Amino acid sequence: MTPSESAFLERAVVQILFVSGREFSLESMREKLRELFVQEPDATVRAAASIGGFELLQVLLKTTQKLEKVGLRLDIRAGSVRITTAEVRPPALRDYFAVIAEQSADDTRNKAPGEDEEQGPLGTAGLEVLACIAFKQPLSLPEINCYFTADRRAVVLRLQHLGLVDCRKAGETGRTVWMTTGEFLRRFNLQSAADLERLWNAGGEAKAA
Repeated sequence: MTPSESAFLERAVVQILFVSGREFSLESMREKLRELFVQEPDATVRAAASIGGFELLQVLLKTTQKLEKVGLRLDIRAGSVRITTAEVRPPALRDYFAVIAEQSADDTRNKAPGEDEEQGPLGTAGLEVLACIAFKQPLSLPEINCYFTADRRAVVLRLQHLGLVDCRKAGETGRTVWMTTGEFLRRFNLQSAADLERLWNAGGEAKAA
């Protein structure tokens, strides 16, 4: 595999994991790569469709070392891979993520048979983007993307579909910015956006101590 083919494969795998917000087995990732790129005219892109299992594992191990520099990593275990955070700080933010994860799990357990799958768990990607918007709002999509290594448009739109964020025009330029909604506050038992500010400040004080 050439350097350009390897670089494309790393980028594609990270984007698939992040946007989908799900875990893939190595074989299902290979199948997804074949599905997406087998008919690509560009040979560099098409090479990803014929990647072998051992080559894919090598790429994943190499990629996770790069991601750890920006606070993410690929969790590779038992023949499966998912993207997650390497470390979450401050402590208040870790606690907040734990609450979100538990509530997402409750949603899954309580979901009625046949309920729309789009209302299921947010996944790691959704949680990370939601936290970014919540603590930094209002943010435009380019500003959101600055905090990550790949385009988060699809994740933001999924959060909007779930009613957790929404957009509006802001400033004289009329740029589109994203903010959390009343549904976000209700779902996570918050009274107002001021609760988020107190969480953030408390985390910073704990880290300083």
